[in-house]
Amino acid sequence: METNILILEDEIIIARSIKLHLETNGYAAAMATSPEEAMKLLEQQSFDLVLSDINLRHAIDGIQFAQQFVPERTPVVFLTAYSDLQTLEKAALVMPYAYLLKPFHKEQLLLTINLSIAHARKKVLPSSIAASGNNEKISLSVREIEVVQLVAQGKTTTEIADQLCISPETVATHRKKITRKTQCKNVVELIALAVDKGWL
Repeated sequence: METNILILEDEIIIARSIKLHLETNGYAAAMATSPEEAMKLLEQQSFDLVLSDINLRHAIDGIQFAQQFVPERTPVVFLTAYSDLQTLEKAALVMPYAYLLKPFHKEQLLLTINLSIAHARKKVLPSSIAASGNNEKISLSVREIEVVQLVAQGKTTTEIADQLCISPETVATHRKKITRKTQCKNVVELIALAVDKGWL
C-alpha cells in the first residue's frame, strides 16, 4: 500500500520538486498551492502525512490550516524558512511531528517523513508480531540494523551498497532477511518497529 503525502506549499517550484522527489522514492504525493486546494484534497481522500509550509501568502497560514482542517490523527511536518522563536512557539500549539528548515536536504526530508509516520503509527506494529508478543524476540545483526537505518533515510539498494561498500545483491539479501525476521509488510511498518526497538 502506498504512503500518501499531502504537500501544501505556495511556491509552485518547491512544491513540484518535493512532489517529484517523493514520487521517485515510492510515495504517492498530492500537491496544493493554497489552503483551499488542500482542503478539497483532504475532502477527497485520506493522507498518511501533511507536509505544510508555515508561511503561506493567503488568508490563513500553515499553522492555522493544520489546526482547523487536518484530521487529528494525521501527522503534520512543517516547512519554514524562519526559525525564530515566535514562529516555532506558535507552530508548537499544533504539536507537529517535526519541522524542516529551508533549505533542507532531500535525504533529510525522507527521513523526517518516515520517522513522523512511524511515530504516528508506533502502536500499530505488524499484527502478527503484536498478537504473538514476539516484538521482544526480534533480533537483527549490526549490518541489518545499518541497512534499516539507511532504508529509513530513503536510500535505494544501490545507494546502500555504495555506502556500506558491499554489493547490491548482498543488500538485497539483507533486506529479505530483515523482512523475514520482522514480518513487516512495508517501509513504514519497518520504521515503526525500528523506532520501537531503538534502532533509529
